[in-house]
Amino acid sequence: TTTTTSVVKDPQTRSRLMKVSDPQTYSALSYAPPTKDEKKLPLLLVLHGAGKNDGDAWSLADPQGEHRGLAPSLLASGNAPPVLADNFAVVTPYSAGKPSFYGEPREKLLRFVKWVCSDEGRKAGCAEVDPKRIFILGFSDGATLGLELATTRRFAGCVLCSNGFTGDLPELAKTKLKDLPVWVFHCADDAIFPVKCGDKLVAALKSVSSRDVVRYTRYDQDQEGFTGSVRGHSTGITASRQPE
Repeated sequence: TTTTTSVVKDPQTRSRLMKVSDPQTYSALSYAPPTKDEKKLPLLLVLHGAGKNDGDAWSLADPQGEHRGLAPSLLASGNAPPVLADNFAVVTPYSAGKPSFYGEPREKLLRFVKWVCSDEGRKAGCAEVDPKRIFILGFSDGATLGLELATTRRFAGCVLCSNGFTGDLPELAKTKLKDLPVWVFHCADDAIFPVKCGDKLVAALKSVSSRDVVRYTRYDQDQEGFTGSVRGHSTGITASRQPE
């Protein structure tokens, strides 16, 4: 019997995070697990929520920072789920000097993803990834943006946590999102983006999906102990620790 140990238990895992920069788009933190073969890795693109963002990409790895609890800080502190740390490349762009990516051109973000998958991206330190297995995890503004990016069908699926889209999903968007695997997280006591954002999104996606690919985790109350003006707005943290 062969016994395997997750790289999460290896202190060297933390050193596998590195800052990468595309001069034409964004800087990011990139992570790659140790691999023993030449297979291309699936990629998780993490889109953080709003913040001051007055540091650099390494701020994403700070376990006490404003984006704590998302994949980079979990990987940096050795607390990432083994299924993520052992099997996925992770890239998290940083919206330096801007509240979030929501005001950024969508095409610029798509160019960044293309760069990550390119020879130039690999030379900069990104892992070699399978362009057909790119997934989004978006939190707050990042979830709202992730929903829009998903309509391009360039992604294999997405996890949308505390999204802020308040309107009705247009018919064209629903058509583009049909049968795309989507896992939505929201909290009933979210003080920033009301839970109806998650409810309406899930109902719209299920209305056009012919397969059972839409999943909804709806919490009755905040799972992370957030209170006051940010009460309930923490599902990105909760979702990032999921073992699935």
